[in-house]
Amino acid sequence: MIRSFLKKQAGSLISDALTRTFEVQPETLNSVASLVVYPPETKLGHIAFPCHSLSKQLRKAPQQIATTISEAIQAQGKSPWFARIETAAGYLNFFVDFENLHRHLMERSAQGSLLEKQPEGAKKVIVEYSQLNTHKAYHVGHLRNIVFGDCIANLVDASGKQVVRATYPGDLGTHIAKVLWYIRQFKMNEIPNEKQAEWLGDMYGESDEYLKSLAGTPREKEVKVEMGKALRDLENKTGPYYELYKPTKEWSLNQMKQILNWLGIHFDVWYFESECDAPARELVLKKFDEGFFVKSEGAIGLDLSAYDLGFAMFLKSDGTTLYLTKDIELLTQKFSDPNVELSIVVVDTRQTLHFRQLFKTAELMGLRPASDSLHLSYETVTDEKGEPCSSRGRTGFRLEQLSRIVSDKIIEKYLEPNRGQWTDAEIEETARKVALGALKYGFLKVDSNRVIKFVLDEWIQLEGDTGPYLQYVHARCCGVLNKVPRDSGPAPFELATEFDQELVLMLERFNDSVANAAKDFRPSILCSYLFDLCKVFNRFYKECPIKTAETAGQKNTRLTLVDLTARTLREGLAILGIPAPERL
Repeated sequence: MIRSFLKKQAGSLISDALTRTFEVQPETLNSVASLVVYPPETKLGHIAFPCHSLSKQLRKAPQQIATTISEAIQAQGKSPWFARIETAAGYLNFFVDFENLHRHLMERSAQGSLLEKQPEGAKKVIVEYSQLNTHKAYHVGHLRNIVFGDCIANLVDASGKQVVRATYPGDLGTHIAKVLWYIRQFKMNEIPNEKQAEWLGDMYGESDEYLKSLAGTPREKEVKVEMGKALRDLENKTGPYYELYKPTKEWSLNQMKQILNWLGIHFDVWYFESECDAPARELVLKKFDEGFFVKSEGAIGLDLSAYDLGFAMFLKSDGTTLYLTKDIELLTQKFSDPNVELSIVVVDTRQTLHFRQLFKTAELMGLRPASDSLHLSYETVTDEKGEPCSSRGRTGFRLEQLSRIVSDKIIEKYLEPNRGQWTDAEIEETARKVALGALKYGFLKVDSNRVIKFVLDEWIQLEGDTGPYLQYVHARCCGVLNKVPRDSGPAPFELATEFDQELVLMLERFNDSVANAAKDFRPSILCSYLFDLCKVFNRFYKECPIKTAETAGQKNTRLTLVDLTARTLREGLAILGIPAPERL
């Protein structure tokens, strides 16, 4: 669990005062710290507690409660973290002791992390994402899943839990049978020696177009029968389609790994759909024999209409499996580790019914309660015209092209003037980092329940609410620290202006933003915080001279604020999966 330091301190003081003055039992006070808030204006206090929340329980007016708590806290002596405490309109308002808060932030930084997380033992959370299908083109729309899922895993880790990052490539199914059938029918003499995965993606689109061209004709039914036989060859791991499947699958997997490597993403576990197929069929047939599953029109499934979930099919009438079949086996494998307390699966919102059926089936089977599994859904990605990205329709930037396109734009727009001073390798690596900042932040700053329009030229700007802007502010901090030396000798702590103080308060809120983002599985909360931090820092940078500060104390204190800002940005960007270049 991550804790806001000031909220924890205020909550502790309030809980102690409540126990002493109102004889409230400590076990009823678990939520006190969670009720502490940041007021909208600092003149009202830096931290506040709404006593209205206790009025009913204590049977007293909020203002009376606030006054009593304030007197009880101050009777115990001055807190090192709060310079004064005031009451107004039923609120208990705490005003920060800036010198001690600054010292605390510096001590946290010296320990290697500004995150005040507390490890939560051996319990694990599996986060499954990036379920890319083999034999398809990978486009910019797929990035939303990968980037969102990776950030969720980072947030789980930041909150103190053990996270297992899992991926589940779709390496078996009708889409593959369709592609392989099409290649065997028309393209066996055109298989290239290079860029094979890209060619395979084209074949997926062409095979779909070919099948559409047969719509309503006798040949359509014949082709679907032939594709069904191809799928059974793949499931039985035999025959000419399976022989073609083996090398083409490797082309896709190699491309997947190249994309993930470029994104800086790794997985602890790779599950494969093909490896779940046979045990899934056995599991369903076993449960059918036991009377758990039923047969309907030749298909085997489960009637979930009592839960408003309809009929869940697990085996088709011809005996072939479905996604639901393999997913129940996958869930079984995940929960084979007794330390796994939660399985999170990141899949788009169109699969909501599928996962509700899956989790309820698992519960009824006695595997795990449905509450132990969570489907984190997200909306689609469109191009600039508002058209959804599609592998089948071959719309949206292809990922193998996008990495080069974005890097080239960034080099041309921002980094070309550095050529001659920087090596070509430094320019390329910085372009890669800024490209990742643009893409990942562009996806994560938008809540998952909203459609994203991918407009590349807007996402790569160095101004406004963009990843490159946050990276630029980090680089600016690093530049100041490299160019401006600290004054030697004794220099007292000095926060001379409201801008210094505003920045200290903003830095303290880092833990709170990460905690809220992790609790709600909303990376956008952290994105908003980091953007606000950059705006506060730039006001500080404009209004508070560092190199020409009036005193050595001001200069050295401000340098520590620059360092704390850089560290906070670096840690926050890392949770978003974004690198933080030291120069731009």
